[in-house]
Amino acid sequence: MERTVPPKILARGLLLLAALVCGIGMVGPFQGAEQALVPWDKAAHFMAFYGLTILLFSAFPTRRRLDLAVLAIFAGAAIEVAQTLTGRDGEIGDLCADALGALAVLAPVWLEHLRFPRVERRISALRQVEPQAMVREAA
Repeated sequence: MERTVPPKILARGLLLLAALVCGIGMVGPFQGAEQALVPWDKAAHFMAFYGLTILLFSAFPTRRRLDLAVLAIFAGAAIEVAQTLTGRDGEIGDLCADALGALAVLAPVWLEHLRFPRVERRISALRQVEPQAMVREAA
């Protein structure tokens, strides 16, 4: 029998790897290495935290998305504090780019909430759960 890695576990591994790469790149000895890929520092921060937040959502699918986005923003603030301790300047602009990247992941979720009223979302969710519950009861 072939064993596969659950997506949640894979996402957690990728999240850990990405967090290490970003942390080392923003605080460690390779500071400024992102300039080779993205010439504008704020865009690099935005893309890094957009990607980290998507990985957070995938790694912890049962957690509230807003809580995970706020956690990513706090991580960005911690990185800026760590940068000031390592001799670099912690910039509020970098923190804003981190926050925008984390919150940009929520934009499609918020648009979906605007598109469908709450009652329709609950009815749709119930329709998806009912067939699965019937299968469990039959077994």
